[in-house]
Amino acid sequence: MFDQFTPIDYKYERRKRQLIFAIPMLLALGGYLYYEFKNYPEERAVSRFLQALEQQDYQQAYRLWQPSQYYTFKNFSEDWGADGAEGPVRDFDLTGSRARGSGVLVDITLNGGKQISLWVERSNKSLSFPP
Repeated sequence: MFDQFTPIDYKYERRKRQLIFAIPMLLALGGYLYYEFKNYPEERAVSRFLQALEQQDYQQAYRLWQPSQYYTFKNFSEDWGADGAEGPVRDFDLTGSRARGSGVLVDITLNGGKQISLWVERSNKSLSFPP
């Protein structure tokens, strides 16, 4: 009467339960990692730029900014130089980023208090003030 039933394979059942649990967890982890690191290249470009300013290497910072022909080094110095509008950069903290169209807005806290945002173009990692 019970000849047609096969014994339960406990190893198979355990693996099946593990897969049922692991697949959604891996998908959730993948989604979280994507959300956290999708703007990483743009955040890294801003970080390199601010590190150059921190070290007072204004020529390197100007190159990293990748300015247009209308934004001269004099204009850059007025904004980012030691006596510039943003003042000398002593420390910074990247507080967030959000994608918008063809670029990313990166939020920064400068010198422990001043909040600014910088625009990073995705295609060439050029920096500018937000549009």
